[in-house]
Amino acid sequence: MNEFKNIWILIKSGFLPKKKRNFKETILLGLKLYGILILLKAFCFGLSYFLDSYGIFEMPKHITGEKIKSYGPVSKILMIAIIAPIIEEFTYRIGLLFTKTNLTITIIGISYFTLKNISELERLYCILIAAGIGVVLYLSLNQKFVELFSNFWKMNKRKIFYGLLLIFGLSHIVNYELTTELLIFSPIVVLPHLVAGFIYSYARLNSGILLAICIHSFNNGIIPLVLLITE
Repeated sequence: MNEFKNIWILIKSGFLPKKKRNFKETILLGLKLYGILILLKAFCFGLSYFLDSYGIFEMPKHITGEKIKSYGPVSKILMIAIIAPIIEEFTYRIGLLFTKTNLTITIIGISYFTLKNISELERLYCILIAAGIGVVLYLSLNQKFVELFSNFWKMNKRKIFYGLLLIFGLSHIVNYELTTELLIFSPIVVLPHLVAGFIYSYARLNSGILLAICIHSFNNGIIPLVLLITE
């Protein structure tokens, strides 16, 4: 299967060349990647279940999940399946390929999530400050700096890939109740997010940001949507 070969290439190099596909081929790739994602997540949850069964580690309370429960059905689907995937993909995946705009978007996104998670500022102020940082960065990047960053991205594709993947995974730690046990077993907690981020990165590099958003959206929204329909 070509996807498994490409996964190995991505693991080793942190990069995949973009391939032109028609709509049908893109949908097929998306389904294959989602299938691989389900298998990987099944392994992650199986590992968590094994550790929990033997009393080694119990998954901490999902704080963000509890907050989302208070949302209405439509708002919940909108937040989980549309808004969050778009914001996260533009934050953690768009910067895998360097352009002045891509770097700016990535910095705005990371700045926003950092401010939201470590400060007590209201969401609006986090957005405004992050946007301000992005504007300053964009205006500061003259042609000399653009060429410098472009060369850095070309020479350090694997570091950029794993750096953004790690930041994406660790950013989800704040979704849980922080305990000493959580910090010790944080690799287990973030593992499902890391494998998901890996698949989204594959889609972004090999097809484009739209496919990454679609897979992310489907992965986040399928269970809430099924529950909404069956209620």
